[in-house]
Amino acid sequence: MPKMDLEQVVQRILLVRRDVTREEVLKKIYEKKRSAEGYFLDEAAARIVAFELGVEIPRNDVEPSWTELSIENLVSGLSDVTVTGRVITVYPVLTFSRSDLTEGKVARLLIADKTGTLKTVLWDDRVSLIEEEKISSGQIIRVLHGYVREGLDGKLELHVGTRGEIHISPADLVKSEYPPITSFIEKISSITGKRKKANISGTVLGIHHASEFQRANGTSGKVRRLQLQDETGKIAVVFWNQKADELGNVEKGDRLQIMNGRVKEMTDGLVEIHVDNATQIEKTVKKTEKFPSS
Repeated sequence: MPKMDLEQVVQRILLVRRDVTREEVLKKIYEKKRSAEGYFLDEAAARIVAFELGVEIPRNDVEPSWTELSIENLVSGLSDVTVTGRVITVYPVLTFSRSDLTEGKVARLLIADKTGTLKTVLWDDRVSLIEEEKISSGQIIRVLHGYVREGLDGKLELHVGTRGEIHISPADLVKSEYPPITSFIEKISSITGKRKKANISGTVLGIHHASEFQRANGTSGKVRRLQLQDETGKIAVVFWNQKADELGNVEKGDRLQIMNGRVKEMTDGLVEIHVDNATQIEKTVKKTEKFPSS
């Protein structure tokens, strides 16, 4: 079945929604195109307006015809979406069993453009990009042929399945148009026990040697602690298991950047950052900094 043109989509909206006028529909379409800064063609803008008005447009009738969308313009139900963003966080790969007893894989990324952040979900074969460490925090990626769904937390997710493609550092992008990783770093003094996750950066003040412990099930674990400071305060950081090894030969005065650390409030009211599988650690160049004494 051929795609609908703009007029056909408008007519379908008017047929279903007798409470809106043609002028109102066309105005909504114009505003949608304007908000997307030219990324929408008429038919694509009309389809999104139809979705927002609760009017179903059969998928075979019209496919999205834009080349790229900004994160703020995504809505649940869109398919064949192209989005470009900087990778903020890379989450661990998870495996699961399907009803037919085959094994599946899923991995998640948090990406950002100048309009917002978006969780991006990779399925099965696309997960190899994470397993082979081809995608890392700070890179800019372009997702093609993705589809948008609402996650369990009510927030939108961009899914990359068998039709989806991921281009890493596309040659035609302008890097300055995407927010740097540093714009997502929070000041240590702002971290409270009400938070679940945090991104921080600071200078190592003191560090303890790794120590091993026995779990109740008889397996062994490893933990390592250090103190990190920025210009606003200090915080204890706890590294668990393989993250304790990943920390390597860190020394006093080294700079660390920690993305997606888990915030834990202690009984004395102080908070710590705990580093586990879902946390990224980056050691930057050693830099001597002077902070106000406390």
